[in-house]
Formats: sequence, C-alpha cells, structure tokens
Amino acid sequence: MTHQTVDLGAGHRIRSATREDMTRVGQIARQAWKRIHDSFANIMGREMHAALYPNWEEQKEAQVRGHWERNPEWLLVVEEAQDGKVAAFITFRIERERSLGTISNNAVAPESQGRGGGTKMYTHVLSLFRQEGLKYAMVGTGMDEGHAPARRAYEKAGFDIPRTDVTYYKYL
Repeated sequence: MTHQTVDLGAGHRIRSATREDMTRVGQIARQAWKRIHDSFANIMGREMHAALYPNWEEQKEAQVRGHWERNPEWLLVVEEAQDGKVAAFITFRIERERSLGTISNNAVAPESQGRGGGTKMYTHVLSLFRQEGLKYAMVGTGMDEGHAPARRAYEKAGFDIPRTDVTYYKYL
C-alpha cells in the first residue's frame, strides 16, 4: 500500500511519513500525551504515576517511531499546505483476516487544532480502510479527562459503537 500526497482541502495535505518527519511527529506525540499523563497523575496520584510511567515521553516517541520502522506505510502525516509544516500524524494497521482497520497513535499539534485537519485525517484513513475492502474500523481511547478531546474527535469522525473498559490500580 503506497500513499501519495493527497489534498485534504482547507489548507491541509496528507502523505506518508518520512524519516525526516519523525522528530516533529515525536514532538506532537509528547505534546498530545502530556494532557493524558497529567490526567493519569491526577487519577492515580503523582507518586504512582511517576513510578509506573517514569519516561513516558521517550517511550511514546519510541512507540510511534517503532511503528513507522516496522510499517512505514501505516504512518501518515498531515502538513499545512502553505508551509509544509507537519501539523498532525496518524498510525494505523490493517488486519485483512479480521477485515479490521485499527487507528492507533494519532495527534494534532496544539497550534493546529480546531481547523479540521484531524477530522479530515480520520476520514482519509477510514477511506483507505474501505479501499482495502475492510468491513470494520476500530480506535481505542481512555475515559479520563485527558482523553476527552480524542473521544470527541472519534465521535465526530463517525465512531459510534463504544465498548468501555476499566483499569484498576491499587497501592500495596
């Protein structure tokens, strides 16, 4: 599956990520997951969060980079048409045997939010899933306050069958 640069309209283009994009993608990931980890720290307490997620910034960046290294065709970036600056990224995977496309790590840079790039990014990837003949699409997110923007974005993109999971923690 190769991805050509596609004009998404409203001043955005989407294309395959390159090695040169990985630093910017890592910056966006760190910015996006900061809100999530602040929420986690509020829920579980700063001590537990610090112990369980001591290097979350580096781990998140490595996770996204690793996804690109294993499957470069499954990481796309949205760039601003006027200056070519990467404004968002999305990782995904395709499981043909299950007829399932899964959106995984994705984020829009804070300064680019609210301009429709994220919605267009999800719409584009869902279209790719359809082109591949898949029947189902999935995305996972948390129910904490840090994930609230992601939940709104996924619902806006048409995800409408939620399955809520709970993770419990306990001090010993």
